[in-house]
Amino acid sequence: MEKRIHIGLWVLVAALGFALYSTIMNPIRFNKEKEIRSVDVIERLKDVRKAQIAFKEVNRIYARNFNELIPLIDTGKFTIVQRRDEELKYYNEVYREFQLKDTTFTDTLGFVSIKDSIFGSNYTLENLRFIPHGNGSEIQLRAGRINSGNLNVQVFEARVPKEDYLNGLDDDLVKNTAKDLVVGSMNSAKINGNWE
Repeated sequence: MEKRIHIGLWVLVAALGFALYSTIMNPIRFNKEKEIRSVDVIERLKDVRKAQIAFKEVNRIYARNFNELIPLIDTGKFTIVQRRDEELKYYNEVYREFQLKDTTFTDTLGFVSIKDSIFGSNYTLENLRFIPHGNGSEIQLRAGRINSGNLNVQVFEARVPKEDYLNGLDDDLVKNTAKDLVVGSMNSAKINGNWE
């Protein structure tokens, strides 16, 4: 009888020790996995930012969704221009003398693929819309205009909810210790991420 009590106590001590170990290690494992996933998501958001900047350079506005953004990045071209300043000599009839006039010439040198310039030819653009580790969830992309002082400014925001990129991890830790990852803002004219 006494032997069974000792065995029972050892089993109880082992169970409590394992529970304590799990309680300590769970946040450590969570933070390690969160860090790995965050790095992948941040890289994807940086790619979205590069694509949006290229889209704006061509169209003067940001793309409102990936159905606008991806085709332009895939097939669009940047125009390569050269600007040069020269002084031209001309006759000024008011002063009745030759004078120099500064003039800027713009020459089009050619065109280059947007996709190849930004991402390289082997980049799969369709993956741009999907959240890494998100089981097929898409990045939330919005664009519009805001008034900043006296200016009407183009803005965009790409948001990855913490529940999407941290799915499968401890729900309480996701809720209490993680944050949505965002690049850009719909409230101010900034294009940096909330991790920078």
